[in-house]
Amino acid sequence: MKLSLQWRWFGALTALWLALLAVIYTSLNLTLPSYLADSIRADLDRDARFARQCFAEQFTGGRPATDAINTIAHRLGKETGLRVSVVDADGTVLGESEKPAGEIRQIENHFERPEVQEAIRNGTGSDRRHSKTIGVDLLYVAVAVRPPNADANSKPIGFVRVALPLYQIAQTTAHVHSVVTAATLTVGLAAIPFLFWMARRVTVPIQQMRAMAGSVAHADFSKRVTARPGGELGELAASLNDMAVQLQTRLRELNDEKAGLSAILTSMTEGVLVMDAAGKIRLANESLRQQLDMGEEAIGKTALEVFRNVSLQEIVAEAARTGRVVGRELTFLSPLERMFEVNAARLQSRDGVSAGVVVLFHDITRLKSLENVRKEFVANVSHELRTPLSIIKGYVETLLDPQPPDADTSRQFLRTIQRHSGRLEALIGDLLTVSALESQQARLQLEPVSLQTAAAAAAEDLARQAREKNMTINVEIPAEFPRPRADAQRLHQVFFNLLDNAVKYVQVGGRISITAKLKDGEIEVQVADNGPGIAGEHLPRVFERFYRVDKARSRELGGTGLGLSIVKHIVQAHGGRVWAESEVGKGSAFFFTLPWTQSAKTP
Repeated sequence: MKLSLQWRWFGALTALWLALLAVIYTSLNLTLPSYLADSIRADLDRDARFARQCFAEQFTGGRPATDAINTIAHRLGKETGLRVSVVDADGTVLGESEKPAGEIRQIENHFERPEVQEAIRNGTGSDRRHSKTIGVDLLYVAVAVRPPNADANSKPIGFVRVALPLYQIAQTTAHVHSVVTAATLTVGLAAIPFLFWMARRVTVPIQQMRAMAGSVAHADFSKRVTARPGGELGELAASLNDMAVQLQTRLRELNDEKAGLSAILTSMTEGVLVMDAAGKIRLANESLRQQLDMGEEAIGKTALEVFRNVSLQEIVAEAARTGRVVGRELTFLSPLERMFEVNAARLQSRDGVSAGVVVLFHDITRLKSLENVRKEFVANVSHELRTPLSIIKGYVETLLDPQPPDADTSRQFLRTIQRHSGRLEALIGDLLTVSALESQQARLQLEPVSLQTAAAAAAEDLARQAREKNMTINVEIPAEFPRPRADAQRLHQVFFNLLDNAVKYVQVGGRISITAKLKDGEIEVQVADNGPGIAGEHLPRVFERFYRVDKARSRELGGTGLGLSIVKHIVQAHGGRVWAESEVGKGSAFFFTLPWTQSAKTP
């Protein structure tokens, strides 16, 4: 089990306390016995000198009396608690406080004892050993007895020796140990709460700092170090609190900047691609992801791996190498063919080192398409105008010739000029209509309009042409059919252009029908015929300006090539849709829709 920091601190302080106790015990064991021995030795030296004064008269009075000496030794030993021995100059024991007089002669000679030999040399000697006489460890101190007025180098006439059993040292040491132990335990038990408080005072701020650091690492800046320890730890706690506040403020600012940048990138219609210094994609905005069908798997890859476009990789490499803005028009084939104006610029860090490249993609597909349409439109208009003008000019020059043709031929020329002038008039009118619809200058006068009335009126306008080709036009829209809100004049033009187109291209004896129905919240109108039909490859383009399935026949029939384009623009201006369906040899059907709401009135 992992201990908390507080308990580890408490354990460390306790271990320090125990180590201090061990040092005290070891010091006592190493120094106290020797200190006590030295102290006892000094006391024994003093006692031995005192005892020597007691036996001086016995040595100076001639031959020492053994009985008297032994009596004095017993008395001194009893009064002092010491073992007192008196030794003659030759080592014979003259008195022993621990032996009766009858056993004195049985004691071995003490002349070779270490303390006696040291006393002969120095006047005083000591030794520590086991006594065979009394069977215990003793500390011996012997002093030499010399004649009165003799110098320190004179030969001793005897020796007085005192001894003390060493078990007193052990008793004293044990007593000191017990006292120290009792005092240490008392102080230790009293210190445990203090040690715990000290450990808590140190560890609680550290634990709060650790918890705070963990929260900051997970972007949670709400926690603070509430403990207020003194010293450096308190300064560290205050610094951490200040750091958390500053980090929170800075992170909030960074998040605001990031949110603003993200909003800008998201709202941009241009695609933005950011790459790091290694050429790996770091970011792509939503517009670019949709335009080029990018997924999350593109992040971390190179531009060449994702787009398979060598030119784009070259632009990125050149911008990173030169530091200049590099631009080029590029075509991307996946998922759909698109053209982009691509500009790349190098990103630099504060120290001037390249941090990557940012690439801006501006979709110019529609612009290029419109440019192509404009070019094609100019070419088509020029061609459509050139043909009738050339014909008119040719006939006029012929009529103005100094030798003009006869009257019948001239009238035929004039009829041709009239026909092509009408064609020019119709072409210019259709061009003005298309221009007004595309520029949204033509305002729609919306009102409930009867589809049956509008279709019938257009059919009536084309009745003569239909009779000439023995064709029938059937308006199959009931009079009570719901009336959509529409511009009556523009709706009449839609029906007229669709019927005119059908009358021109359907064979003699053909049939044309007009129907309408409510479908999915809108009105769907169908103009169908049983003509030759239109091949499938032409259907998507039949509503384009000047697009003709059979160009020669269209001009022969007087078509301007703008009728169906006008139908598309009028329907789209009403919020509807237009399309065509056909099968070669079985006829064609042109559809358009108009918005419908339940609030619209019926007749």
